[in-house]
Amino acid sequence: MKRRKRGSSDPARVASNGSVSTGDSNPSSARDYFSLYCYPWDVLDEGPDSFARLAQEVGVTNISMASSYHGGKALLPHNARHHVYFIEEGAVYFQPSSRFFGATKMKPRVSRLAADRDIFRDIVEACGKQGVATTAWTVAIHNTHLGTEYPELTTQNAFGDRYFHSLCPSQPDVMAYMRALAANLATYPLDAVELETFEFIPFRHYAFVEKEGIGVTPMAGLLLSLCFCPACLLVATRFRINARAVGKVVKLWLNGYFEGKNRSLRPIESGVSLIPGLAEYLDMRFSVLADGLKDVADLLHAEKKKVISIVIGQERRFDYPTGVDLRRLARISDAVETLFYNRHPREAAGMVQAIHEAADRDVDVYFAVRPGHPDAENANRVVELTNSILRGGGKGISYYNFGLLEKFHLDWIRRAIAQSSHGRQTRSRLSVKGNRHLKLDTRGDFVTPNVLRPDA
Repeated sequence: MKRRKRGSSDPARVASNGSVSTGDSNPSSARDYFSLYCYPWDVLDEGPDSFARLAQEVGVTNISMASSYHGGKALLPHNARHHVYFIEEGAVYFQPSSRFFGATKMKPRVSRLAADRDIFRDIVEACGKQGVATTAWTVAIHNTHLGTEYPELTTQNAFGDRYFHSLCPSQPDVMAYMRALAANLATYPLDAVELETFEFIPFRHYAFVEKEGIGVTPMAGLLLSLCFCPACLLVATRFRINARAVGKVVKLWLNGYFEGKNRSLRPIESGVSLIPGLAEYLDMRFSVLADGLKDVADLLHAEKKKVISIVIGQERRFDYPTGVDLRRLARISDAVETLFYNRHPREAAGMVQAIHEAADRDVDVYFAVRPGHPDAENANRVVELTNSILRGGGKGISYYNFGLLEKFHLDWIRRAIAQSSHGRQTRSRLSVKGNRHLKLDTRGDFVTPNVLRPDA
């Protein structure tokens, strides 16, 4: 398959310095992208200025700061104030403006951390003073808080059950909220907005403890993920699809599955043709999602912000349960970020090639890596991961996650960046002067052994 070169028909591209360009210009080719994922509570407990100095000393070009996030529980090894933190469900960590959300049906839940001050701006500006750019790491359509508050805007399966963790992208009110979220974030001095879960959230999303007494086959998982809410039915009419008829057959198929039939483990593609109208319904979902993403990206590009789209485990063009068409997504986004968890370094080049082929273009591919447990047992492994990704054609690396790492892992990241081509040009040995809490121990590859990891 030939890969088309970027040409005059490509969407506007946004350079890392904030300028917009078109044609063959690649916004991240001018420099490597090294980012550090982080949560606002960890940065606040460290102190924004102290954290910003540390980020600069580690050598990252960006921080990926959570701006909108789902719930959870985090174990924080080095935090001076908390070691276990319960994350607020579906909260935003900036102060939303009525200029953007005044007319939206859904209103954002503001984190208690941002109730009295704009912590997001404080962090962005502190990092900017140290020459570290900010990427707004934004969980989009997965939002159990909003789904609970507005159940009529959530996914409705073929049986009429609602998935409260999954807002439906076909709903105009959901897309209005997404546009408001993007437009509000664009008012901050950001480098980029990174969109996670901009998709039809599948049945299995691990938003909760999943309780299943039978195996969920690929086809069953797809059909349980389909939405037949009123908005989806309305969109289907515009595509001349009888969605109600599709829903009835899906319901019959699933009832058979619950009775012990239809238990084949064959790929989804082999089962799509067995349900009349399903292929057309899936294609409709690809269009809905691509159109919604383009609206959001256009808002961000107009304000000279890059758009980074996270895809999880997708190395083929179509991901049927989520409705993500990698070819369309790559034409809208400035970069695609994929998880590189539980992977061998030598797999990086193959992943880049597979994504390029699925996207039918040489889209910039970033990799999210874990520079510690369970993927890296020493600094050399982090160096190997980093160099393999860059040599394999990856344009950026995001290290996960500041608050979840042990403190010596930051030095492993520093070493990896320093030994990359970019790092050798711009970085020297890490200094921790002025950092109150994170005195990095650099005595060796295995410092402060982790009981979950064998000793050297």
